[in-house]
Amino acid sequence: MYKLLSALFLILFTAGVLARSFDLSVYQDGYYLRYEFPRYGKDAWFEVTLGQRRGLAGVIDQVKNKASK
Repeated sequence: MYKLLSALFLILFTAGVLARSFDLSVYQDGYYLRYEFPRYGKDAWFEVTLGQRRGLAGVIDQVKNKASK
C-alpha cells in the first residue's frame, strides 16, 4: 500500500514540476484545475481545464477566452 501511495505521489510531483501552468483550487461548491504541459516548450502539448474559477480570476479567464476567439 505504501509503495502505491509513494508511486502516486511521485507521479503527481513530477507532473507538477514539469508543468508550464498548474493551478488547483478547491471550493465548498466546486473546484478549478488547469494544467499545461510541458514547461520548457514554445507551445503546450496539451492543456486540461476542469471546473470554473470564482471571483475576479473567473472574470479574467472569461475575458481572455473571448479575446482569444
